[in-house]
This record gives sequence, C-alpha cells and structure tokens, in this order.
Amino acid sequence: MLRLHHAPMACSLASRFALAEAGLAHEVIVVRTARGENKAPAYLRINPRGKVPALETDAGVLTESTAILPFIADLAPGKNLLPPSGGFPRAEAQAWLSFLSSTLHAAYTGALRAEAFEGCDVEAVRSVHVARLTTALEELDAHLAGREFMLDAFSVCDLYLLVFLLWRGAPALAGRLAPSPNLDQFQQRMLARPALAAILGEEMKSMAEA
Repeated sequence: MLRLHHAPMACSLASRFALAEAGLAHEVIVVRTARGENKAPAYLRINPRGKVPALETDAGVLTESTAILPFIADLAPGKNLLPPSGGFPRAEAQAWLSFLSSTLHAAYTGALRAEAFEGCDVEAVRSVHVARLTTALEELDAHLAGREFMLDAFSVCDLYLLVFLLWRGAPALAGRLAPSPNLDQFQQRMLARPALAAILGEEMKSMAEA
C-alpha cells in the first residue's frame, strides 16, 4: 500500500492528484505543517527534511515531487501519465517538471513567505519574487496558447502545474499578478476532471478546519 504524507494545498497535492488519476490503491496521511507536525519526531523518521510530500512504498520512502510524480506514472503505465522512459518526450516532460519545481515553486516561496528572509525588507523581497513569478507564469501562459495540455497529452506535468495555479489566489498576491487567460482556461479544464474536483473540495475543507 502506498502512503502519501501530504499537507493540505501544499505542493504535495500534485502527488495526491496523481495517485487518484493513476487509480492506485493508497492512503493519504495529512501532515498539518501550520501546526508543526512536519517537525515532529514521528514525521522526521519518515522524512528527515521535515517536508512534504513523502511517499512510503514497499521499497522505501520517496521524497520530492519531481521524483514522486514520475514514479506514480510508471506504476500505472496504462494510464499514460508520462511518456515512456528512454526517449525525448520523457526528457521533455522531466524538463517541465524541473522548471515547475526550481523556477515556479521557488518564486512562489519568496512571494508568499517573504517574512522567512530574516533581516531583509519584507516588501522588497516579495516584490523581487513576484517579478520572478510573473515571468514564469508568462512563459507558461505563452506555452499553453492553443494547447490543451503541457505535453501532447494529459500528464502529471499538468497536475503539478495545477497546484501552483491554485496558489495564485493567495492573499499576499492579490492584485500583483498580470492576467493569464491561457492559464485560467487550463485551470478550468483541469478542475472539470471529476477526481480532481472532488479532491480539491476535501482540501478546502481541511484548510478550513485547520
């Protein structure tokens, strides 16, 4: 049984989406990072970095979304959630996953958590990262012009991007981001998928309870 350790609306939501789309038997363990549960000794034994996601498998614990998402896709080859290994399409998919993690996610971190940069002007830090975030979103919006998915077909890349698009609604970003019509349409298409809509409803309920 796969066990996903996940915090509501965190980047680990992409792994939760992927498990549902793959149709794999799994259990979701909620880690409330706002309460510091990710720093508790019990969780640190699972992931010493104290972060989510962490996926428990029969072979061991896997961390980092860019590793977990391809792993899930490969466990359900019939779902075609990524191109097969060994070819250019798979490498292209991995490149997008890396961009989403190293560029888009990193920009969000500074834009939403500027207070974490101790000794710095919070607003100045936020402005720099919002600018980087804007550039990344503009690139993605342009890429999706005339496209239904990030790749030639639906994939875990789309699930990863969806999570970051949901973050655009954070209060700290209100009025700071330029319109992204292609990303907006993409988000609507993704949320029309029944499994994703149901999970997002559960996520919002968990956030409200927290």
